Amino acid sequence: MTQGSPRGLCRARIKIERTASRLGRPAPGWRRILSGCAALAVLMPSSAQAHVKWFAPYDVAANPTPLPDVFSPSFLLLLAGSTVLIMLIGLGDRVIAGAFGDDPLEERVAALKPRLPDVIRIMLGAFLLCLWLKGGIILTPELTTTNESISWFQLFLAMSTASWRTSWIAGLGIVVLYAIAVANYGLFHLLDYPLFLGIAAYLMIHSLRVERLLPYALSILYVSMAVTLLWASIEKWAFASWTLPLLRQHERITLGIEHGLYMQLAGFVEFVTAFLLLYGKTSQRLAALTLFVIFVAAIVDFGKIDAVGHSMIIASLAVMVIHGNTRVNLALLNRIPSPTVSALELGMTYLGYVLLFFTFYYVAHGIFYGSLN
Repeated sequence: MTQGSPRGLCRARIKIERTASRLGRPAPGWRRILSGCAALAVLMPSSAQAHVKWFAPYDVAANPTPLPDVFSPSFLLLLAGSTVLIMLIGLGDRVIAGAFGDDPLEERVAALKPRLPDVIRIMLGAFLLCLWLKGGIILTPELTTTNESISWFQLFLAMSTASWRTSWIAGLGIVVLYAIAVANYGLFHLLDYPLFLGIAAYLMIHSLRVERLLPYALSILYVSMAVTLLWASIEKWAFASWTLPLLRQHERITLGIEHGLYMQLAGFVEFVTAFLLLYGKTSQRLAALTLFVIFVAAIVDFGKIDAVGHSMIIASLAVMVIHGNTRVNLALLNRIPSPTVSALELGMTYLGYVLLFFTFYYVAHGIFYGSLN
């Protein structure tokens, strides 16, 4: 074997070192996002994102915690703090947009965007295949069934995702499975999972090439994801007792925080990040990336059931990280010239969402289970 000249070896070494430097050092925009993601993830350890109904006893028909008990001094303090955080994030979005443009990461991710529909299609196929292999499940682990035909139906749907021409069948099938679950478990229970309807709509729009709706397909996915997480946040506060056995089993991930306060924190981190999926600008990607990291981290503690059960959430969040803002984000962003007034408006909108989802959750529970009597 012959050796190259010293000069050639030197040039090769310099080239390798420069390449390693670029690969090992995140780009400035991504560095800011990753730092923020790490900071938020610390506040919300993995057990907060494990779906409690998959791992602990629950009773949907039980009365939720009375609102006066939910609105404790610590809860109100966290509500005030999260509102201030939302306003600061709104100001930060404006500063970043003014300094780097509306989407500073667009050039870095533009080449990936055309493949994002395939991410949802392929992941849905894998998800449905796992449901068939496990058997006895309708969409999520706690929705069990003894009807074997449902498992085979899910295999058929998984096969239909092999091509975009037939993927609309999987989308329609998801709607059918959702309806079957509603018939078996009640509409209130299935309000935990509007994301499935969003995924079904997204898949059918792309598969059938509905030109008028194609620009809105991702917006539908974003809204269904945000509503799923906002609803889950309220459930963390209304039925915090469901999660307490899990926290006792996984004490280390509470970081020594008292369990009641931990659930309040978990609910607020989830609510804030879900809100930003709709109302964030640059922060929308940060919120999606934070949630992505948290859901993936939960798999370490809760294993394969959690991995399969949350796989479509994880896939959807990955799409959101890459794509960034959609039409719904741009439509919801306020155009108030004053940064201060704009931040105040965003804070008031956030408080309105908290009130709206509390009202919706408790009124819906009262209608279905009589808890308002």
